[in-house]
Amino acid sequence: MPSLNYEKIIDLTHPINPAIPVWPGDPQVSLFPLNQLAKDGFKLGGFSMGEHSGTHIGVAAHFHDHETTLDNLLPDSLFKPCVVIDFAKECEANPDFELTLAHLQQWEKTNGKVQAGCLVLLHTGWSRYFSSEKYFGKDDSNSLHFPGFSLEVTRYLIVHRNIAGLGIDTAGIEPGKDSNFSCNKVLLHGQRIHLENLTNLDQLPAVGANVFIGALPIEGATGSPARVIALVP
Repeated sequence: MPSLNYEKIIDLTHPINPAIPVWPGDPQVSLFPLNQLAKDGFKLGGFSMGEHSGTHIGVAAHFHDHETTLDNLLPDSLFKPCVVIDFAKECEANPDFELTLAHLQQWEKTNGKVQAGCLVLLHTGWSRYFSSEKYFGKDDSNSLHFPGFSLEVTRYLIVHRNIAGLGIDTAGIEPGKDSNFSCNKVLLHGQRIHLENLTNLDQLPAVGANVFIGALPIEGATGSPARVIALVP
């Protein structure tokens, strides 16, 4: 388990409101009042949204039958060390950028080998487009264009680095042009997770931070909006 020694706390979460971008075809976020302080003596509101909207966690049941649902995710899966791989400049030049094995090897030469049991977070810089059409990059044929992990590097990180999961500051861990969700299908087995729609990854060091994921233990769920917090030494 990671250490609790830290000097800064960084919020990696986008606030939830009805204007946030949601995956094409997913339900819009709805926030609504239920009780009023003046009338009822207390204030209470409700909300409705998809499991995979906003900053969220995804688990194995998202793509596989009879696999881990959110309520069966072990508590230690929600508190993990992380590494941050920064290719924001390359992503700005190419919205279809894919993190390849060569990119990972380049990063490891500088920062050391990715350790087993950690979350690998890709900083693409895409969170600055969260409120614009560029975030999904939909073209005239309804294809999406945003950066992500390649299938090659995802497989390598699972097999050779035994990672706990992948995270990214875009709408999906694989590039938007990959309509088959290839990386998710390979990654999400057992207790492995994904984190999507993160923000503030530029405020984290390449190595040394820990991530806490405040996910809702919804019975049978494939994912949940989550408050994702980084503890930075």
